[in-house]
Amino acid sequence: MDLNSKLRIATRIHFALLRHYSEDVPVSDLIKGEADAREALWVCEASGIDELVTLAQQFEAVNAEEVLSTRTHRLNPSPRASQAARAAAGPQEMAWAQNTSGFGVSTQPSFLKPAPVIPAWLNPSTWLRRSAS
Repeated sequence: MDLNSKLRIATRIHFALLRHYSEDVPVSDLIKGEADAREALWVCEASGIDELVTLAQQFEAVNAEEVLSTRTHRLNPSPRASQAARAAAGPQEMAWAQNTSGFGVSTQPSFLKPAPVIPAWLNPSTWLRRSAS
């Protein structure tokens, strides 16, 4: 399963524990797998409430699958991942991305023209100054 499934199950556990026991276990702690998360899962399993028991089992299954996929990915990295890393390090072909430091455009691109200068008599902020003089 993916992170979305894990997040969905963790959110359901959070609200179920809040509803049944008034215990606020943060979803982020459940996702990280900290000590509070393990304790919350033990409470779910020991509660005897079918919904909590099922959610705890689903969450543990997602964690086990994630650990397994991480291990197999480390042992057998896909060739596509290395190709993508090489392609990302290559030169950028878009006009707006050629001269940049990575924090935005460093110089104004050639396709952007400066804003036209508005004559003073068209600028409403100067109307009152002229009449007051």
